[in-house]
Amino acid sequence: MKRGGGRRNLVTCPKCGAVYDLGYSRTFACGGCPSNVSCSYSKCPQCGHEFPLRRSL
Repeated sequence: MKRGGGRRNLVTCPKCGAVYDLGYSRTFACGGCPSNVSCSYSKCPQCGHEFPLRRSL
C-alpha cells in the first residue's frame, strides 16, 4: 500500500552519508528554526550537520 503521493526531495548528507527527505528534515531537525520555510540550508536528522543545498539549473 502506497502512502502519501507527493514528490520526494531526497538529500544526502555530505558528512555522514545519510539519505533523507528534505520535508522530513524541515519538520523534525529544523523544527525550532524560524526561517525553515525559505531556507537554503538543510540539517541532517541523523548527525545534525547543517549544509547549503545545491540548486539544479
